Amino acid sequence: MNPLAHMLAGAALGQASPGGPWALAGGVLSHELLDAIPHAEGETFGLRGISLLRVDVLEAGAEVLVGAALLWRLTVACSGARGDLVALGALGGLLPDLVDIPLQAVWGKMILHVRRLHWTVGRQHAVLGVLAQIVTAGVAGALLWFGSCR
Repeated sequence: MNPLAHMLAGAALGQASPGGPWALAGGVLSHELLDAIPHAEGETFGLRGISLLRVDVLEAGAEVLVGAALLWRLTVACSGARGDLVALGALGGLLPDLVDIPLQAVWGKMILHVRRLHWTVGRQHAVLGVLAQIVTAGVAGALLWFGSCR
């Protein structure tokens, strides 16, 4: 699943959580659950090796910047937003990738991902995979909005 969906889902859980540890843990758990939804990634489109890494890193960086801007705007605009918990939830949503991608690149190991639950679709289902990510990010964003801007 893309970073924006992970950030928004984690942030929504953070907003709804009773405290910091719960916000962070909810974000991490949401990452695992969202990865179980069939979705598209770089490998869906036949990219391999260094070209896959370049495209994925550029896309992920852009999405993290957009997500950070959206979350900042929401916490400024909505009096009910709990900025600290939103940020911890979003961080939790990104944490498995922030830890495991470098670990996998250097040592070939992952410690926070459950590989059996990760479901990347093939090229023939790319449209559905992209649509799943758009819907997931939209639903998470709407839940965050309605939970913060009462």
